[in-house]
Amino acid sequence: MEDSMKPPPLSKAVEAAAEVKVTTNGTQGNGETSEWTPYSWTTKPIKQDVVYDDRAAVSKALAKLERCPPIVTPTEICKLKERLREVALGKAFLLQGGDCAELFDYCNSDMIEAKIKLLLQMSLVLIYGAGKPVVRIARMAGQFAKPRSSPTEQHDGKTIPAFRGDNINGYDPAERTPDPSRLVSAYFHSAATSNYIRASLSSGIADLHSPLDWELGHVKDESIKAKYETIVNSITESLRFMKTVGADSASSSLET
Repeated sequence: MEDSMKPPPLSKAVEAAAEVKVTTNGTQGNGETSEWTPYSWTTKPIKQDVVYDDRAAVSKALAKLERCPPIVTPTEICKLKERLREVALGKAFLLQGGDCAELFDYCNSDMIEAKIKLLLQMSLVLIYGAGKPVVRIARMAGQFAKPRSSPTEQHDGKTIPAFRGDNINGYDPAERTPDPSRLVSAYFHSAATSNYIRASLSSGIADLHSPLDWELGHVKDESIKAKYETIVNSITESLRFMKTVGADSASSSLET
């Protein structure tokens, strides 16, 4: 009975990652390899590695992550690659936006919707002005790491580890020791954010019939608001005309 309750053995990828995570900064893996594998990254130089004190805790976290389903599907990846191909060919415009580094606290409906709406607003203006499709990429749902110029900092006369992002340690000085369990927490925060984004898009948040619902609370300049509203009114009138003559498409949302 006890054997059946034990977690499955670590894969080669997890074993290699665990080995790297408890070595010193900049240490490479067990030799170079010319072919890509899920663990070939361990053979490369690491400039800002995170060193954990507890190898068992690292292995446990990595084993948990390996058993979890992927946050994105192969179909989504292939779709993005096709869209980026259009960008490379000059047939579309790439818009990327988001936080330098997310916090776990950002995983809430209001903050997620605000970022989606901001990207939709910006892309609407670009589409209107450039006459090209816009590929939107959000720096969210996993941007928890924070590279630093120094691994330590001074606090109350003491040298403590620098804050490296919520998936590594905490902002509170008492939580600066790297904690591998935060890697698992980062996965679930990423998954929750991604799922809410999908749900929001499928619920019609990108509907072009109501772009003014995307709000402009972050815009302080009244003239910029007026210009945006002019663009929106023009698009709304075009959609109304297309519907009147029966030329409206099955979907009236921005492609996402």
